[in-house]
Amino acid sequence: MLMPHFTQSKGYGYFCLILATFFWGGNYMFGRILSHVIPPIILNYLRWLPAAIILLLLFAKYLPQQRHIIRKNWQILTALALLGVLIFPVFLYQGLQTTTALNASIYLAVVPIVVMFLNRICFKDTIRFPVFIGALISFIGVLWLLSHGELSRLLTFNVNRGDLWAIGSAVSWSVYCSIIRLRPKEIGNSVMLTAQVGIAMIIFTPVFLSQLNTENLQIISELTYGQWMIILYLIIGPSILSYGFWNYGMTIVGGTKGAAFTNATPLFAAALGILVLGEQLHGYHLISSLLIVIGLTLCNKK
Repeated sequence: MLMPHFTQSKGYGYFCLILATFFWGGNYMFGRILSHVIPPIILNYLRWLPAAIILLLLFAKYLPQQRHIIRKNWQILTALALLGVLIFPVFLYQGLQTTTALNASIYLAVVPIVVMFLNRICFKDTIRFPVFIGALISFIGVLWLLSHGELSRLLTFNVNRGDLWAIGSAVSWSVYCSIIRLRPKEIGNSVMLTAQVGIAMIIFTPVFLSQLNTENLQIISELTYGQWMIILYLIIGPSILSYGFWNYGMTIVGGTKGAAFTNATPLFAAALGILVLGEQLHGYHLISSLLIVIGLTLCNKK
């Protein structure tokens, strides 16, 4: 199976959420580069079709055993496929073409707070004061990171059409994090992810083929070796591993607490920029890291 057979302790859940955001940090760093080279629909298809093939090769043998569960829960699996595999990344890539990474990250940082209120409205969850304060501190930590320690830079915040796409992406991810609790408990994580991605590709393939009619196929043939390596990373890390870890972790930790880990994504993106791209480490990185960690601790402290 994709995930080891761990006892469902919250420690493993937190660890999986951290791993998921680590790989998404790489998606944030590299994905925005490719979004200016490859149209968003084609980029997302190049990312998820190979992932679907890999998942089917690994776990297709388990699908017949749980087909009745998949058939019974096709509505929630389809909703998760649409929100998490299609709308969230396509809207994000589309937005990054015309908005800044700063703007897109701010919208993503609001996700934990939005999930908190969605869970309150839809599932009558209690909003605990420490959790709310933790989400707020974590959000401030993300703002501190993105503004390079100068919050006054946020005053120059401009909204354009790309921002609307990025907002749609954040809303999609918020709903995904909120309703993932409705996933069938009796279905294994690997089978669920395989079914989820398979459904997404069935829906998305006609959209991709339609896009090919309006785009020059030479775009794909002209990709460099380095760009193909980035796509390979997007297939393995932010797609297969991240979604497997995230789905597993959210099932154990819960929607409100788990969603707070979304704010670790920009932090890992900055860390990878320093380690992989050789970007300079600044004081605001350390302050932001401290605020995000404090916020996550408060969100998940009993």
